[in-house]
Amino acid sequence: MEMSKQDTANEKENVLREIFRDRVYNGIHQGTTWQFHRYGINCKLSGSVYAVSEIEGAIPLIHGPAGCAFHQRLTPRKMYAPIYNLPCTDLDENDVIYGGEDKLREKIGEVYHRFHPQLIAVLPTCISGLVGDDVPGVITELDLPCDVLHVPSEGFAHRSRESLDMMMRDYAESWKDPSRSPAYDLRGCGHEEVMFSIVDQLMEEQEIVENLVNIESFGRFTYGFRSELAEIKHIFGEMGVSVNLTLPTCTVEEIKRAPAAELNIVTRNLRWAERMKERFGNDHLRKWFFYFGFDGVEKFYHDAASKLGLDGVADAAIRKEKTQSLQELERYRKVFARDDFAVSTQGFFFTPYLARIYAIDLKLPIKYLCVDMQLLKALNISGETIEVMITNMQEAFEEWDLGFEVVTNPTLDEMSEIAKKVDHVLSDRITPPIYEKGGGVGVMDISATRYLLFRTGFSGIVEFGRYLTRELNTGKTAQNNREPIISRFDYDKIYYPMLDDNRCSASREMWSGMWSMKSVGCDNNGRR
Repeated sequence: MEMSKQDTANEKENVLREIFRDRVYNGIHQGTTWQFHRYGINCKLSGSVYAVSEIEGAIPLIHGPAGCAFHQRLTPRKMYAPIYNLPCTDLDENDVIYGGEDKLREKIGEVYHRFHPQLIAVLPTCISGLVGDDVPGVITELDLPCDVLHVPSEGFAHRSRESLDMMMRDYAESWKDPSRSPAYDLRGCGHEEVMFSIVDQLMEEQEIVENLVNIESFGRFTYGFRSELAEIKHIFGEMGVSVNLTLPTCTVEEIKRAPAAELNIVTRNLRWAERMKERFGNDHLRKWFFYFGFDGVEKFYHDAASKLGLDGVADAAIRKEKTQSLQELERYRKVFARDDFAVSTQGFFFTPYLARIYAIDLKLPIKYLCVDMQLLKALNISGETIEVMITNMQEAFEEWDLGFEVVTNPTLDEMSEIAKKVDHVLSDRITPPIYEKGGGVGVMDISATRYLLFRTGFSGIVEFGRYLTRELNTGKTAQNNREPIISRFDYDKIYYPMLDDNRCSASREMWSGMWSMKSVGCDNNGRR
């Protein structure tokens, strides 16, 4: 259903509400969601629970111990809103010995009679997976007036610890030649497993409709979901293209009719879309990193039009939307031109293109781009791969003639010196260096709003420009005199915001060592 003008206005006004609600409820830092996901709720089951909760009329049923269900009620995608309807088979020691299939049969029936859902998604845990319960077999035996889905959500089936290193190296090479973008999947997050399962077990053969598309999304709780979807529908509509549904944010019946779409827009992994093409013949287009920024968004819609056989037909509509957005952005560019900036960012897949948006689309006068590669080391990315990333990033910046100095892995002291040479320091890092002890070095945290720049449309960049202008006009500069309580702690010079404490350093070293040994012997599909 299309949003009214008033609905659209309200959505734009409240677009930051979800992300800042996390900040209010869960801590002082924007970005705590990522911290929860990385250091706390970091399990394939967590992603599966969230993805199933996005399906209207679906109930996730955890086949495992009660402890798993208790912890998974909180999902990093919406920490402020627990998933209350999360039944569990409550496996115990006897079930580990004799199996939990009887409990599963009984629980599936109980869940249906209690909730009357359209879909029950059975999510095995590590325990039921190790025991070897035949979940698909149990489901086949049942006769219920609702669909029952099996998702391979066992957390122990994780990807190889070397796979991310190979992927990052290939991505770094593709920064110089986007046509070489690697068709890898980041499996093990839970979302991909749900997507593949609904394609394989729920979708039904349909007659394909011309110029109809499905859009994979992170869900209704994602930052600015409704605004982005409204813009996508508007631009596609101007091109003569209709949106069939968003996956998995839809009803069970809509999922069954998904194969009617001519094209799938893939946001995360390709595996589910490739399965749809194999079963039903639907083509797909993946949103690569080079589809960010004004030129990137324009290329995306041109490529989508080409996939649908609309070459040339959609040119005028795309050009019109881009021109209007550039005209609106111009007023904010004039504000940015008055000052000098330093930007602190994280080294990852999209870093060069994110910097390009800052410098070319927003026209921020950037003197320093500070790139922190510490997270990559924690993810077991090798030093050799990080060097390739840095080198290729530098070459891309020189080719684009962006004109700023790149500083890799700056310490807190180095950030302090850089801050003295510019008017504003912006940080889109997940844990930005907020204050130097003693005051005087403030960093504007834009980690929450950078997601506006990754939308499948032009308005996100404009909205980011509007937000940044408003923040700059409030006087949040690099040279301020605020001395909050958190500035009185001693922080680690490299691993900010970790405290400068030997116990913290020892804990981090132990955690990093354990992570580097995780999933030894698994291939990229997570099989042992």
